[in-house]
Amino acid sequence: MTDKGLPFVSEGSGYAKGARKKEGLGNYDDARKLYLKAAKSFLQASKLSESAKEIKLRRGLAETFYSKSTSLKSERGGKVKAKEGGGNEVAPIEKPKVKFSDVGGLFDAKEEIKKAIVYPFQHPELYEMYGKKSGEGILLYGPPGCGKTFIARATAGECDASFITLKVSDVLSKWLGESEKNVKEAFDSAAKYAPSILFFDEIDAIGAKRGWSQSDHGQRLVNELLAQMDGIEGSREKMLILAATNAPWAMDPALRRPGRFSKLILLPNPDHKARKEIFKLHIKNRPVEDLDFEELANLTSGYSSADIAQICSEAADIPLEDALQGKEPRKITMNDFEKVLEARKSSLTPWFRQALQEIKKSGEEDIFEPLVNQISKGVLRGDF
Repeated sequence: MTDKGLPFVSEGSGYAKGARKKEGLGNYDDARKLYLKAAKSFLQASKLSESAKEIKLRRGLAETFYSKSTSLKSERGGKVKAKEGGGNEVAPIEKPKVKFSDVGGLFDAKEEIKKAIVYPFQHPELYEMYGKKSGEGILLYGPPGCGKTFIARATAGECDASFITLKVSDVLSKWLGESEKNVKEAFDSAAKYAPSILFFDEIDAIGAKRGWSQSDHGQRLVNELLAQMDGIEGSREKMLILAATNAPWAMDPALRRPGRFSKLILLPNPDHKARKEIFKLHIKNRPVEDLDFEELANLTSGYSSADIAQICSEAADIPLEDALQGKEPRKITMNDFEKVLEARKSSLTPWFRQALQEIKKSGEEDIFEPLVNQISKGVLRGDF
């Protein structure tokens, strides 16, 4: 028996494809119109079908595209509003240009990420052959200012993948059910723009331990995140989840179960070799003279990547201010760096102390053993 609805299915699929393309380009007016046409086509296709299964499927698609058309507002040149009354924004889709070569240090972490994320994107047929599942989450944890967000962007750059950053402000809403909806829409966007990487920044604020949350809202949000990680809404092919946190002990343990955030990667503060690389990266386009990178690395033991970036900026301020006062412009010297370092100490000391206390309190020293070992070594060296 001929399915009279098939031409409308084909028509609707074409409209939906065009709508996604327009949406990706930021043309939300045209995208909304095309989504509405797709909804009408699939609704008509459902009316012409004699299969109960096909009727349900086509009506579901019609509802999905209609909902999508009503959620899009007029062109805004960036983000898309998720709901008229809620005021939350869906995270934008990006294609980062930065790569691992732009990341100073973190050599072990980069290799771990390559194995867990980059290679599955680059060689999907090999991973499929050996039954290796893609789509599981990777949790980046460690002290603040040590490159978690930057290396996440570089990971997407290495894979040439769409990159969606979901911050706390993108998720949390005062409107009932909106926070959970925002999480679901982020996963849907990542699936639609696959190959993609969905990155949760400060995941501990979204996926806090349910025992710590005193509200039903917090528990529902964690439950929604767990459901999406499990792929209840369908297959998540060519889509990987990255998350970052400075407080991994505050996360709900269920998120670290195999199949969710299966792999935890510590991004430590930079070691001696990494500090030299970071200094070189941050002075690359600045006029410098006779810098001793070995000594600079020695003087910044226990410092973060962000600390070093700030030190380079402040060292450049010294000859700049002299020049603005009428002195002969000169290059940045080792003496400028030493002056800055006399006043600027590592910003990580308080965090390391708190981290050790919280990990011991949580009873998860074995899970965060790499971080505990790093703190212990740092204490022995006198870094903090």
